[in-house]
Amino acid sequence: MKIQGYFDDKFEPPAPFIRAVVVSRSLGVEQAVDLHIDTGAATSILLDKDARRLGIDAKKLKFAERSLVGIGGPVKTYVIDDAALREIMLRLPSLLGRDIIYRASFVLDKGRDEVYLER
Repeated sequence: MKIQGYFDDKFEPPAPFIRAVVVSRSLGVEQAVDLHIDTGAATSILLDKDARRLGIDAKKLKFAERSLVGIGGPVKTYVIDDAALREIMLRLPSLLGRDIIYRASFVLDKGRDEVYLER
């Protein structure tokens, strides 16, 4: 499986993204999300705006064992145990972190305009 990505020129410098389908059978979710590829992020994060758009009710999720800390301070986080991604073809984006990136080969080559994950 190869999930093609793209560089979003709305960011300076252009930021790498993938558009993937987030799948969770337990939550009945199977919808597309644009994910900013962030090799500095230890975990992947669906921001609240994307979670709402996907119809995810945080009350149905279990709390994560640890909170995330970013520029704005600590944030309560929840876990979607059975989340997966599937390929499909300027706001604060949800992040694709190393927890997912390390499961695949990751290519980021701005000179060739290539961004993709492949398993």
